[in-house]
Amino acid sequence: MNVVPVVSECFRLVDEQIESSQREMGDVRSILEDAIARLIKDRSSATALQFQDITDQLLAHAAARLQAVRVEMERARDALDTRRDAPAGVAHAMYENLLALSKARAKPVHAADLEPGSIELF
Repeated sequence: MNVVPVVSECFRLVDEQIESSQREMGDVRSILEDAIARLIKDRSSATALQFQDITDQLLAHAAARLQAVRVEMERARDALDTRRDAPAGVAHAMYENLLALSKARAKPVHAADLEPGSIELF
């Protein structure tokens, strides 16, 4: 069985995850710019708390996604390096794990859901 197409698809999924994480980091940067502008204008502590919460959640989410990809790639690399598993088995396991990660895309928070100056307590 030729594993090249499966490995190529795995690389595509990895690229997709990295791009998604980079977009989330871009969201954080946009939120930061907006929050700073509002803080300068309003001097609002509620906005500062809101900003901190949103950015902390988004950054943690992005970091967790990147870490999950890194762990999966290390697992596959280790299995291939030690010849513990057949290459086809490693490729298929990597594909399934990355596909599952790709489907788990929910963001922890959406900045558009919050109004300036509002606070949502949990």
